[in-house]
Amino acid sequence: MRSIAPVLTLLTLTGCGVAQSSAPKPNSPYVATAVGRIDSEGESRQLVAAADGVIDSLLVERGQTIAAGEKLLGIDCGPRLAEINARAALGQKATAAAITIRSGPRAQELQAADAEINAAESTLREQQQRLSMAEALVDSDFISKRDLAARTNGRDSARAQLDALHQRRSLLAEGARGSEIAEANAAARAAVAETSVASALAAQCTLKSPIAGQVLQILRREGEFSGASQGTPLIIVGDVSRVIVRAELSERDAANVRIGQRVTVWVDGKPEKWKGRVTQMASVMGRRSARSLDPTDRFDRDVREVFIAFDNIPPPALIGLRVTVGFAK
Repeated sequence: MRSIAPVLTLLTLTGCGVAQSSAPKPNSPYVATAVGRIDSEGESRQLVAAADGVIDSLLVERGQTIAAGEKLLGIDCGPRLAEINARAALGQKATAAAITIRSGPRAQELQAADAEINAAESTLREQQQRLSMAEALVDSDFISKRDLAARTNGRDSARAQLDALHQRRSLLAEGARGSEIAEANAAARAAVAETSVASALAAQCTLKSPIAGQVLQILRREGEFSGASQGTPLIIVGDVSRVIVRAELSERDAANVRIGQRVTVWVDGKPEKWKGRVTQMASVMGRRSARSLDPTDRFDRDVREVFIAFDNIPPPALIGLRVTVGFAK
């Protein structure tokens, strides 16, 4: 027997249900029959990556139960990770600088400034004493005018140095100016934004599941390109704890079906049948979302999508399984 698995896979990827309505046979208990497909109640998700790169780690297997937010695969982002680390480092540096400016001077810094002032005052006193001695001896020609001028310059230089240290000590005690604090705060906010951007870029290197459920298909593996820019699906996940049927009614039968209507579902060639009811119906007609197995079936027909819930035990939770749906009179 030739396998139809590739066809089922294609139909699972391209859309949900296929329904080719057909006129009921004479004395049939159904007002219409249609082809449908099994799907998860929450609908299966075709997950794509957010970053282009080579897949370097596959963290799940087909059929594995997963939680919402669980990591499914990793992508080798290469240079992007280096940029992320650089941004994070710059952000930490800017934040630390802002904290330092806002905190003001440390006690050790003020103590060091006081020590420098004391040393400068001592130097000034020494220079003043040397100048006073020279002034007393200059009239006796024991000190030359050149030596006197040099001692005067030494005293003036020591005084200027002391004045500069006092001014520095005063500014240190007052702390940073308002403009400096504002600039530091702005740099810190920019650093936080940069860090957030870096975290977002890092998150794009990992594919996570948005829902709890089961891994239905793995379409790419280690060493293959993620194809994010082309929107290539990598993994299909779905919650198969509750399954439904998605069917598409043709224009001829669209008005004969209503919400709550009883249905019977079966797989062609199998004796088992399952009961259910129509729970939702599309409000507008639309184009077919996938092809049926009938090569003569027209793909451009308008259809109405119908959702069917099972009463008790549903068919096997094989997403994409082709079934026939009979809508009761």
